[in-house]
Amino acid sequence: MIVQTPLPPPASVFRFSPTLRVATLSNCYLLDQTVQGLHFPQLRKLALIHVEISEVSLHTIVSAGCPGLECLLLSAIPRIRCLEIESSTLRSIGIRSTSEELIIKDAPSLESLLYLEMHMRMQISVISAPKLEALGCIPQSYSYSKIIFGSTVIKGLRINSLITVVRTVKILAIHLSYFNLHMVIDLMRCFPCLEKLYVKEKGETWEPNSQCHRESNLLTSLDIRLRTIVLRCYRGTQLQVNFATFFVLNARMLESMRLEVKSLNYNELFFAGQDKRLQMEKRASRGARLCFTTGCQHDVSGITHVDDLGLTDPFACGC
Repeated sequence: MIVQTPLPPPASVFRFSPTLRVATLSNCYLLDQTVQGLHFPQLRKLALIHVEISEVSLHTIVSAGCPGLECLLLSAIPRIRCLEIESSTLRSIGIRSTSEELIIKDAPSLESLLYLEMHMRMQISVISAPKLEALGCIPQSYSYSKIIFGSTVIKGLRINSLITVVRTVKILAIHLSYFNLHMVIDLMRCFPCLEKLYVKEKGETWEPNSQCHRESNLLTSLDIRLRTIVLRCYRGTQLQVNFATFFVLNARMLESMRLEVKSLNYNELFFAGQDKRLQMEKRASRGARLCFTTGCQHDVSGITHVDDLGLTDPFACGC
């Protein structure tokens, strides 16, 4: 097996640095002394894919080398244990990395934080991101990963400590092993101003014992503001029906619930059956609509181009 040694980026990158606005560097290495001389005053979008770079140099590029940077895509950056983000201009970050720690230290313009793929033991600390609106996809299966907002700790998808609520987040995407209502309700206590919720199920062939949804007790202090709910990999199992029905009966501002089903279930008989099972005639929001679509391949994990980070709602499907 022949292992190719990464090469430095081409000289043209530096030649056009005063006017460059979008750049993707891949399969190369950046030495510290090279980074110290880099300056991209007009760069708005940067993607680093399989780039060997030190923690210090990466921080230098983001915080000083690109003073107007708005979108940052980091994919498979080796040897970075901890990445700190300090940028007054960054609006969107997409990370697919083996980094163990990401610290959003100071990002006053940051609107979306996308986990294209998380390290199983990754810790993400959000210290200052007052405009953060879109967050995800957070996987339940990575039970050793942590997301920390102030004094609030989310481990996997479970709330270990809920002290600080995050009112800025309006769009949340999560990956569940199965449709777990209690887990989602806990997350909504952390993000009380959610307007869009995207839930994808891994499609387990088994289900845990049926949950008892004490609807009157679950929302003692939670005001559901959800307007859009998207349930992916929906098959109409009892657990999924219980999950969806809860929001049909309690989300008073709901406008649309989108169920993504397999093509074999995309028929009028299945639609009518679900409409009845979900008790749409008793829906809390009289304007709520039930929408069915066939399974969509759109997923932020498939993002490979930095331009895709500029979307207002990165989880929405345009199909």
